[in-house]
Amino acid sequence: MVLVDTNIIIGFWRHPDENTAHIFATEDIAICGVVKAEILHGAHSLGDCKRILTALADFPCLDMRPADWEILGHNLYLLRSHGITVPFQDAVIATIAISNHTSLWTGDNHFTMIKTVLPELEIMV
Repeated sequence: MVLVDTNIIIGFWRHPDENTAHIFATEDIAICGVVKAEILHGAHSLGDCKRILTALADFPCLDMRPADWEILGHNLYLLRSHGITVPFQDAVIATIAISNHTSLWTGDNHFTMIKTVLPELEIMV
């Protein structure tokens, strides 16, 4: 399974390409609540929200389990202790990917920084 990040989905919606379409068609793609919320945040109308939710409905959604919140806190501590500051939502996404033993498909460099401290984060290249 591959957890897809917001920037991949938005990039594909804005500029569809064959390679990305192929990955969406052939990989077992999942989203998470943070990704759904980030995409909805960019909606321009209620109709846009409905279209977004319809487009995302076919993807399984990975969520934080209660124990993952402690893991997230520990991950944030480790990142800060190494001088790395990333957006909270990126730390959540990374924690979900690690906890679910799934690769993360992203174009966001924050995750490369996270991986230097949390090497168990798999980033799909």
